[in-house]
Amino acid sequence: MKFIDNIVKQQSKQNQIVCGDVCICEKTMESTEFVLCDGIGSGVYANIAAITCASRLTELFGKGISLRRASEMIADSMHRARNEEVPFSAFCAVRILNNGQFAVYTYEAVCPILIKDGIATALKQHFHSTGSETIGESFGTLDFGDGLIICSDGVSEAGTGNGYSFGIEVQGIVDFINSRLEQQVSMHDLPDEIVRMSAKVSRDMYADDTTCALLGCREAEQLTIMSGPPAIKARDRMCTLRFLSKPGKHVVCGSTTADIVARESGKSVRLLSESTSFGSPPEYYMDGIDMVTEGAILLNQAYNILDVNPENYTGDSAAERFCMLLHKADAVTFIVGGAVNNAHSDLLFKQMGIKPRIEAVRLIAEQLRKMGKLIVEEYY
Repeated sequence: MKFIDNIVKQQSKQNQIVCGDVCICEKTMESTEFVLCDGIGSGVYANIAAITCASRLTELFGKGISLRRASEMIADSMHRARNEEVPFSAFCAVRILNNGQFAVYTYEAVCPILIKDGIATALKQHFHSTGSETIGESFGTLDFGDGLIICSDGVSEAGTGNGYSFGIEVQGIVDFINSRLEQQVSMHDLPDEIVRMSAKVSRDMYADDTTCALLGCREAEQLTIMSGPPAIKARDRMCTLRFLSKPGKHVVCGSTTADIVARESGKSVRLLSESTSFGSPPEYYMDGIDMVTEGAILLNQAYNILDVNPENYTGDSAAERFCMLLHKADAVTFIVGGAVNNAHSDLLFKQMGIKPRIEAVRLIAEQLRKMGKLIVEEYY
């Protein structure tokens, strides 16, 4: 499975607290969508213009409008800014399907750069009119190890008046990338290197809001979590087979769930460590499963510490080891049973603030999405 990393580095214009460039990235099972919007001017006004543009684009994507049509609609609406005091933003909108095929649409923005087989080239763009404005479009396919570099004009125009008539331009960015790749610089370090280079050629200052993003393609680290018995017992086998058929690492959360997986797969399950308190839920061992532990309590504990820097995890508890797996994963699938566990309505659970399994899963999934991970929730 292909996974698209999005690594963004940016710096505000000199003496500005707020950056006028805004990026949004959203991932689904079908695609990764990324927009970089560059508001006119700098500071708060530019930031608001960029946020407005990015939000409008992603809202249109969410309504099922094609990338091309959404880009045309937003570009056409920007025409008013030619004559009126309304927010204006240039933008670059990217959609990468999970098979690696991509489309990029630009409006008054820097040409995207493709890194393929370790060599950077500016993408060939085709331009067409939409109302009174012009849109650039380009297409291609990302394979493992390839990437797209998306920049604001703070990069392409860097160096203006300091040896460059119009800045380093796209070819200057391409040349810089290739020189760094030849020196074995990691592709993931390029956004930071490009942004710092932009200041260097501009007398060690940021003459404009400066943003560089890498959309890099690599093999996804996948994790599947099964928790809770299905609401209909007849689905036990189907859920177990679906769980075991998923690639990557596997976690079972729940002793009853572990019994179901063991019964339906013919595997044996044995206790590794007993529970001594709410703070240390029990763990089990099952051949071929990366982790087997208690359900609702562990999920609640994981939610409480998921936003902690993984470097601070000691690995001494099941919740920490579970969170380590979540942090390392790119794509996480939750297979969640809807059977009601009456014990979870016990007053002690409420007193301890322990949320029901399904609520805990949804809260964890929401946190993981904010981390840029691809999340799939399946409820049975």
